[in-house]
Amino acid sequence: MKKVLVVLAFAIFGGQAIAQNNEAELMMSMFKVEKKALLMDFLKLNDEEATAFWPVYEAFTMDRGELSKKRIALITRYTEEYNTITLEQIDELVGESFTNRAALEKLHKSYYKKFKKSLGAKRAAQFVQYERFVDNAINTELNNNLPLIGEMD
Repeated sequence: MKKVLVVLAFAIFGGQAIAQNNEAELMMSMFKVEKKALLMDFLKLNDEEATAFWPVYEAFTMDRGELSKKRIALITRYTEEYNTITLEQIDELVGESFTNRAALEKLHKSYYKKFKKSLGAKRAAQFVQYERFVDNAINTELNNNLPLIGEMD
């Protein structure tokens, strides 16, 4: 599972893929399908649990999509402005990054509560654990593939 997510994360969030909007949208769609399939395999929900889980998860995916688009836009700006980036642009990007991460954490907390209410703490925690696993895989790929500020000076 880990290898699949890392490959997909790189395909979606690698610097060059972000530049082509249609291609990025297609890759995002493929990523969501694969991510859901892996989540199904991880959770192994019974029919009753699945009936309660998937509508909430679909709502989460829609909410998460907006944050993902904002994050992709930040990464795109960073890669496009890297060679000429100013201190003001750096400060703005970092500030927006903090805002995006805080919003994602707030979203996870909100949906943890929703899953906990309908499925219990264990299933809700599994949801958060899986989401953080995916986030960490994506962050690792980004860290390995995006230049650090000043690295290419």
